[in-house]
Amino acid sequence: MKKTDKLNDYDAFVDKFKPKRTTDDCYTPPAVYEAIRGWAMKKFNIAPDRPIVRPFYPGGDFEHYDYPQGCVVIDNPPFSILAKIKRFYLERGIQFFIFAQSLTLLSTAHKSITHIITNSPITYENGAKVNTAFITNLPSPYALMTAPDLAQLIKEADNQRPKVELPVLDFPPNVVTSARLNKIASYVSFRVRRTEARFVRTIGKERKELFGGGLLISSAKAAEAAEAAKAAKAVKAVKYELTPEEQAIVAELDKQG
Repeated sequence: MKKTDKLNDYDAFVDKFKPKRTTDDCYTPPAVYEAIRGWAMKKFNIAPDRPIVRPFYPGGDFEHYDYPQGCVVIDNPPFSILAKIKRFYLERGIQFFIFAQSLTLLSTAHKSITHIITNSPITYENGAKVNTAFITNLPSPYALMTAPDLAQLIKEADNQRPKVELPVLDFPPNVVTSARLNKIASYVSFRVRRTEARFVRTIGKERKELFGGGLLISSAKAAEAAEAAKAAKAVKAVKYELTPEEQAIVAELDKQG
């Protein structure tokens, strides 16, 4: 056997024991992280002397991390345990601004969290491209918002072109999902107050499951969203109608709004 063959066999043997990378191994490029960190600090008026921590370093243990008093977590956590992470921070009163997968952003929604959609396909250090959104419990009246300015900062830092848009289902105008807002998130600002929305996982008499969850929004907000979406390209879709129960929820939201 040639020496080079032996080396190749050895490399193949070693590769067997290397950990397989998943979306939990999406280490953030420094330029992208700094762009996101800077935006968050400005948007939420985080004082420059306030401790910013990143407990999700490779091999780190966020549950036993030594969190300084008054710190803010700005980091990219393992997406597979995002619900556990949110619960841990909320129970302990630790403020955070963390990354999340865009399409499943609303799957574990919480009333005290603001969900931020930017339609940003970030190329991470392991080569994975993940359409990324963000969640925060920093003070805000909004349950959900888009952030075109953050989307532009990420695009410039990531130095890549956006993904090709995928078709989306044509749900009633009072239904908002991450997939629908991704079509406008890079171009217009759209916000929904907590009093104007209700979290849902299915809609219609068919109980159509919303992948990643969604929001029922007031009619006024639905009209605002429709105006924002006029610039987006129309797509063929399957239509769903709200049940009487869901229509009653919208009517209640209309009164509150």
